[in-house]
Amino acid sequence: MSAKTKTYREDDLPEILSPTVDIIFKILFGDERNRDILADFLSAVLRFEINQDDITIIDPHLQRDNIDDKLGILDLKLKLVDEKYVNVEMQVGKLKDIHKRVEYYISNTLVRQLGEGNDYENLLPVVAIIIVAEGNMLPKTKRFHCEFGTLEKTELFELHDLKTIHTLELPKLPEGVDGKLEDWLKFIKAKKREEYMVVAQKSKPMERALEVLEEASANQAIRDQYFYRNLARMDERARIAYARDEGIEIGKEIGMENVLALIRQGLSPDEAEKKLGLK
Repeated sequence: MSAKTKTYREDDLPEILSPTVDIIFKILFGDERNRDILADFLSAVLRFEINQDDITIIDPHLQRDNIDDKLGILDLKLKLVDEKYVNVEMQVGKLKDIHKRVEYYISNTLVRQLGEGNDYENLLPVVAIIIVAEGNMLPKTKRFHCEFGTLEKTELFELHDLKTIHTLELPKLPEGVDGKLEDWLKFIKAKKREEYMVVAQKSKPMERALEVLEEASANQAIRDQYFYRNLARMDERARIAYARDEGIEIGKEIGMENVLALIRQGLSPDEAEKKLGLK
């Protein structure tokens, strides 16, 4: 850590900062020094053994120029030694158009490979891993882990292996389940120190992950960034709630559908009123 770390008494330890917030997620999984942790998590999701030396983190910085940039979304881009591109996305908050965004990312990654002068036969597969911290990405299922590819509907054979999508929905993780992936998801969604400690006993990588979180949580500069990221998320939720409530009030007079349609397009209630000639 570049900033000075504060020392705490054992009975006065700071709360552990959640990996569902972007700055903590990138410290835990996006730091070159923690590739052993990332490798263990990827092994759990993809169901084959990955060593830390198998991973090249393409963008190790994951910096934003503005605190509101791409709010609620964090991308971790990497390449595996077995010639796969992997994108890990932490999704917090609104799930609007996430399915289309995932498809766009995969398509864009494939097109970029062709732009580098590759032939079709040399295209490398792209794996997208979406961790959903809030909301319901796939309301048609109660399963917390789904995997999508390009199967033929009747005989279920693969068209190609260029696209794989894994969804990991934390709110759907059942109580009392065990397993390597289940333990990692428990760790990521944990709220209290005791919950982290119970899961950290399961493996060396998770024990290391807890150490990383404890170190980050004791760093005042990181805690300050964490606070402002959470504040930005709460402000965004309040803005959406206000727009929804105001839209309902205006809609009572001029037709709710018209107002809500404009708000969904990104207009504020005030802008919607002007647009519809009410101001």
